[in-house]
Amino acid sequence: MGLPSHWWKDQKPFLDALFADTAGDSGQPGKTGWVWLSEHESREASARIHSTEARDDAPLEAWIPAEAHEACLGMLEGAVPLATRGDLRADRWMRKIHNPTLFADPARPDQLWIALHETTPPPLWIPAGTTAASLAAAFAPYIWPETQDPLPAVVGLPRSVRIFLGTETEMGADFETIARFFQGLPGTDSLPWGTRFAEDPWPDHPTGIALVGAGYRMPENMAQVDGAVPSITLRSRRLGATITISSMGKFCVLEVRYAPVAHESILPVLTQILPGLPKGLPSDMPVDALAVVARFRGYQADELLEMVRNPEETPSLGYHGMACLATMGDDGAAVRTLLAEFGGREDPRQRGLGYQLASFARHKRFLHEALLRETEAGNIEDLRRALRP
Repeated sequence: MGLPSHWWKDQKPFLDALFADTAGDSGQPGKTGWVWLSEHESREASARIHSTEARDDAPLEAWIPAEAHEACLGMLEGAVPLATRGDLRADRWMRKIHNPTLFADPARPDQLWIALHETTPPPLWIPAGTTAASLAAAFAPYIWPETQDPLPAVVGLPRSVRIFLGTETEMGADFETIARFFQGLPGTDSLPWGTRFAEDPWPDHPTGIALVGAGYRMPENMAQVDGAVPSITLRSRRLGATITISSMGKFCVLEVRYAPVAHESILPVLTQILPGLPKGLPSDMPVDALAVVARFRGYQADELLEMVRNPEETPSLGYHGMACLATMGDDGAAVRTLLAEFGGREDPRQRGLGYQLASFARHKRFLHEALLRETEAGNIEDLRRALRP
């Protein structure tokens, strides 16, 4: 007796074997949790996705910048929804529904692809391979909301990336508004917290009173420590990476802390369609966190430091220096490198900019050492003022 035959006529040969290994009874999850769609259900899903993307308020606007929309719509042409993860699921506050969907992509036909939600744009689809084992392995890092396992501890997340987004003025909003914008992105969980907490204060699986009371606890959980750089942290929707937005002197920085997941095919596609994507992003960033990063233009600290070192950037030296300082965050060695770059300049005005940065960063040792070397009277006075108790 042959394998069960899948209805899709343009299928690759591997599809029948994958269907046989993973499909359950009609409308029921198979062994890997996927519910395969009938031909009618697939067409309905495809029509729904395309009608949604055609609206002016389409999810593409939330997922990815406008310059990539044409490429995303082109990649959706002919894509076939094949299976879903069953019941619709939501984030921890039940504000965002997500519907993981398995697609076939005629433009990339050698394997299947997982979208963490059916409206996730194709450049953010996860390669799923051709077998039941590869499909299960591809989705395994993102299975958390379907289990009762705890989210990973924030302090235990081993990798981090920091990206300068721009000033509050450039982003057209104050910090509170920017934080709410991140809270509304499809790639983030809806429950944020402030610098008062080193760890996520929200329950992993709020239910009942905890769920109803989340709105009342929001101001308390978003509280800031006096003197700290204002920061708001959220989880990514499925893997539990942390997304932190901070504003040092109105210079806004995005930090992603995550456990690595290899998706080598995703970043090259994003880089091709998004010229403004921050340079040097790691290829092991999970796709739910990468979806947040891909929504913005920005710079990492190394690129900003090169701008500081570039003589042609002198008119913007103070701006780039402050952006670099904000992006370096708690990296003391990197901050010392930045301050040394300013401290070694012949131009006393440029040295003075470095002293302002050091004062802002409360880097007293650098200021003391600079005072011993400085010869320009105005800078000497500024240094003494910065060093006063």
